[in-house]
Amino acid sequence: MSEKSSGKQMSINVIASLISFAVTTGINFFLTPFLTKELGTEAYGFIGLANNFVQYATVITSALNSMSGRFISLAYHRGDKEKASKLFSSVLVADLIIAAVMLVVASLLTFYIDKILVIPESTATVADLVTNVKITFGITFLTFVISVITAIFTTATYVKNRIDINSVRDIISNLIKIAVLFLLIGVFGVKLYTLATAMLASGVFLLLANISVKKRILPDVEISLKKFRFDLVKTLIAAGIWMSLAQLSNTFLSGLDLLICNLTLGATLMGMLSIAKTIPHSISLLITTLASVFTPHYTILYAKNKIGELVKEIKFTSKILSFILTVPLTGFMAFGYSFFTLWQPEKTPDEIMMIQILSILTCIQYLFTAHTQCLTMLNSVCNKMKIPVLVALIVGVVSTGSVLLILNFTDTGSFGVYLIAGISSLLMSLRAILFIPIYSAHLLKQKKTTFYPPIIRGWIAFFVLIVIFSIANAVFTVNSWLSFILVCGICGVLGYVIIIPIMFNKSEIKQLTSKIKKKLINH
Repeated sequence: MSEKSSGKQMSINVIASLISFAVTTGINFFLTPFLTKELGTEAYGFIGLANNFVQYATVITSALNSMSGRFISLAYHRGDKEKASKLFSSVLVADLIIAAVMLVVASLLTFYIDKILVIPESTATVADLVTNVKITFGITFLTFVISVITAIFTTATYVKNRIDINSVRDIISNLIKIAVLFLLIGVFGVKLYTLATAMLASGVFLLLANISVKKRILPDVEISLKKFRFDLVKTLIAAGIWMSLAQLSNTFLSGLDLLICNLTLGATLMGMLSIAKTIPHSISLLITTLASVFTPHYTILYAKNKIGELVKEIKFTSKILSFILTVPLTGFMAFGYSFFTLWQPEKTPDEIMMIQILSILTCIQYLFTAHTQCLTMLNSVCNKMKIPVLVALIVGVVSTGSVLLILNFTDTGSFGVYLIAGISSLLMSLRAILFIPIYSAHLLKQKKTTFYPPIIRGWIAFFVLIVIFSIANAVFTVNSWLSFILVCGICGVLGYVIIIPIMFNKSEIKQLTSKIKKKLINH
C-alpha cells in the first residue's frame, strides 16, 4: 500500500468510524431516558450491570483473541499466507470450544444471579424484577457467546486495513437493533430484557456479516480443521495472556463500579451511576474506536521496520485524535447540567446534580487518555505487553481495594458513589500521563519526552476551551433542546476553529489544508 493510498484509507476509516459512533450514540441518546422512564432507575441499572458481567468474561476470551489480528496481519504482510491460514483456523476452533464452555458457565450464573446480586423483588415499574433480571442476564450472556465466535472473523478487516467496513457493519447492526427493539416494544411492551433481545438480534447479524466480509476481502486465508495447530494456539495465548491481564486491570478500574455500588450502596444509586456513565461510556468508545483505526497501519509500518515513519505517524494521529475529542469532551463538562436537565426531565435538581458530578468524575480520565490512547496501541503492535499490563493491574487493584476499604470501614452514605466514580478515574489519569508516553518512547527507542508535545498541546486546547465554554454557559440561557443545540453548535464550531493553531504547527495545518482542498477538487 502506497503512502497516498494509506492516507486515503486512513481518512475513510476515521470518517466511517465517526459515523458509526454517531449512530450508536444517537440510539443511546434516545433510548436511555425512555428506558429509565419506563423501567425506573433501579431496574435500568441492571442492564448496565449485565453488560459489565460480559466485560468480566472477556478477561478470559481476550487471552486468545486479542493478539490474533496482529499475528495474522504480520504473517500475511510478510507473504506467509499458509501460516496466516493456520493461525486463523486454529483460533476459530479454539473459539468454538471456548464458546461452548462459556455457554454452560453462563447458564449456571444466570440461574443463581439472584444469590449473587442485591435484587429487589419488584419496583414501582417492574413487577417480579428477579425473573426479569435473570432473563436479561441470560440473553446478554448468549449474545456474548455469539460474539466469541464472531471475534476471529473481524481480523479480516484489520489485516486489510479496512476498518471502514467494520463501521458500516456496525451502523447496520445498530439499525437492526433499534428496529427489533421497536418491534418488540410494539408487540410486547417495554420489558427489562427488551434491549438485550434486540442486541442478540444485532449480534447474530454481526456474526453472519463478518463471515461474509472475511470471504470477500480475505479469501486467500483459508479455513480448515486440518490447519488447526495447538502450538499456534499456545503461542497466541502466551502473547495474549498479557492482554487478558490488561482487560482484568480495566475491570478493576471501571468494570466493577456498578457491581460494587449494587452490593454496598443499593440498586438505586447503582442506577444513578449507570445513567451518569452513559455519555462518558460513549466518549470512551469513541476514543478506543478512533485509536483502533490507526492500529492496522501502525502494524504494517512496524512489520516493515519503518520505525521513523511509525513515530511520525503516531505523533500526527495522536494530534488528530486529541483535536476530534477535545471539543465534545470539554463541551460535555461545561454544558453537562443543562444537558442532563433536558435529557432526564423526570429527575429532581438534586438528582441531576448528582448525575452531573458523577459524569464529570468519570470523564476526568479522558482528559489524559484521549491524548495517549494511540500510544497504548503500540504495546500490542510491538508485542510488549508485560510491563504496561503489570502497571495497569497494580493501578486497578489499588483502585478497587481503596474503594472497598473505604466503603466497608467508613460510613460514607450516598457520598460513596462519588468515590466509586472518582478514585478509578484519578488513578487512570496518572497512569496515562506518567507512564504511557515514556514507555511508548522506550519501545521505539526514542527520547522519553518524544510523545509529550502533542499531549501538552491538547491540554492547552482544553484549558482555553473550558474557560470559553463555561463563560458561554453562564451568559446564555439554555432551557430547551433548540437553545441547547444552538449554543453548543456555535460553541463547537468556534472551538474547533480556535484549537486548530493550538493543536497543529504551521506545516501540519498546511498539510491538512492541502488534503482538504484536494478532496474538494476531486469531488
